[in-house]
Formats: sequence, C-alpha cells, structure tokens
Amino acid sequence: MLKGYEYFHKRLSKDTVFNEKYFIELHRKTFNKLYNFAGKYRNVNISKGYSTFCQVKYLEQTSQEIFNKFGNDNYLKNYGDKPKEEFARKIAYYMCELIALHPYLELNGRTIRLFFEMIVTYNGYEYIDYQDALELEDEENKFVKASIECMTGKDNKMYHIILNGLRKSE
Repeated sequence: MLKGYEYFHKRLSKDTVFNEKYFIELHRKTFNKLYNFAGKYRNVNISKGYSTFCQVKYLEQTSQEIFNKFGNDNYLKNYGDKPKEEFARKIAYYMCELIALHPYLELNGRTIRLFFEMIVTYNGYEYIDYQDALELEDEENKFVKASIECMTGKDNKMYHIILNGLRKSE
C-alpha cells in the first residue's frame, strides 16, 4: 500500500485528473500483485453485515453518475484556498458515495482513502490523519461506524473524521 502512495504521490501534477479512470488505476496499480481482479469492478453483489452495496447491475451507471458529479465539482481541485470545513464536507460526501458504491471485491476502503489522500495533497494539505478514527471503540472503530452511516445516506460522522484529520502542509 505504501508503494501505491509513493507511486501516485510522485506523479501528482496540475494535469492530474481525479476521474473514474484515475480511481480504477489506483486500485489496479496498487493491488495488481495481490489480485488478478485489481482495477476491475466486481461482477457479483456483495454485502457486509446489514449493509448491501450497490447492486452489480447498477454499478457502472452509478459510478459514472458519481464521477460526472465529481467532475462538475472540478474533482475538488480548487479547494486549496477554500475554508477547510467546505473541503471536508465535499470529501465526506464523495467518500460516502464511493463507500456505498463499493466497486471492488476487495480493498475498497484503502483505495478510497488513497484516492482522497491524493486529492488533499494536490490541494496543499497533508494526508488525512485517521489515527483517532481507527482506534477501537466497542469492537469497531469510528471510521467503520462512519462508513456504515454512509450506507444510510448520512455523512456527518465521516465529515467530522475528515475535518479533524485535515491539516494544511507547511
């Protein structure tokens, strides 16, 4: 995973486009040595606990809708000078959308976090500090609880995790 961060971080430039192709490439390049399906959307329905992720028959269409909307927000490329709260709100919204989409068979959370790490870095922030959110609380961590909340269309917990973890680079 660390090599994925290094690889994509070194290649960040003003020309980087955080579109669906880039998102897929993150998964493919980072996990192709682990899985032969790296970089390919799943072809089966999946669930975790009581959460059912986007049905496979709607996966590509829903992904395109998310990334079209993301494109209309300029892939969050213009948030370096905006208020941190506004940036955190947008990240939480799109992160929750991708969590509910859950496009891959494995490593969705890691890919989604890596994707947004590249976006925050592009905008002059350090990687999001998730340390507090990853500490166990009642056998689950805050990030998992926030991800479950995302499945109900709410992003408030995720927003607070991101807001608390965002810091401008010096």
